[in-house]
Formats: sequence, structure tokens, C-alpha cells
Amino acid sequence: MPNSRARAAFRRLGVLALLAAVALLSAGCVPQDSSTTTSAGDTTETTGSTGSVIITIVMYAVVIGGLFYFLLVRPQRTRQKRAQELQSSLGVGDEVQTIGGIYGTIEYFDEETDTAILQIEGGGKIRVARRALADKVKPKGR
Repeated sequence: MPNSRARAAFRRLGVLALLAAVALLSAGCVPQDSSTTTSAGDTTETTGSTGSVIITIVMYAVVIGGLFYFLLVRPQRTRQKRAQELQSSLGVGDEVQTIGGIYGTIEYFDEETDTAILQIEGGGKIRVARRALADKVKPKGR
């Protein structure tokens, strides 16, 4: 449990840092007066601020890309990796829980159809997709 708390705290800290970066970028986007006055009283426009606008847009894209990666892509990869490890560690005789909440013991894997036959309480058997096996059930003593 402490590990999940640490991950949640780290994720909040990362989001806070990205929000601070967005705030700093927004503060840097305050429009500057880009006109100059000559000795004859004419005003001329300068184009020096165009480069800073492009840099600001690129920085926004990097910050949004970072948010997208840390809040969506990375957690999804972690979940996929954990599910793949579970699938590879399952074997005949393991007690499992399905994503629908059904508990049973694996009796047989059908590699051809990628399904598992579960022996459930009361003597019944059901066939479920292998990817529907959510978790191994731990013995009560642990």
C-alpha cells in the first residue's frame, strides 16, 4: 500500500510541476510593445517578437506532450505490462477472479481459441476469454 501512495504522490508532484511550467510560459507570453519611434515622429513596426511567439508555441507543445505522456500513455503501458505478466504467470490449478467478479479454478487452457475453462463453486464449469482473467486469488493466510 505505501508503494501506491508514493506513486500517487509522485504523480501529483509531476502534475503540479507541469502546471507551474504552463504558468511560467503564460507569464512569458505577455505582449510587448513592438513599435519604435524615429526622430521624424514616424512609427515603425519591428518583427523581433515573431521568434519569441514560435518558441512559446513550441514550449506549449512540449508541456502538453509531457502532460499527455505522464497522465495517459505511461499509466496505460504499466497496466498492460502488469496484465501481460499476469497472463504469463497463470497455470492450471490457479484460483483466479474474472473481470466480471467470478471466482474459479483454472482447469484447462485452450490455446487455439485463447480461452480458459474455469471450475466454479457448485461444480459448474465456464469458458472465459483468457484476457478476462483479472487477478490471481491469494490464499487467506497471506
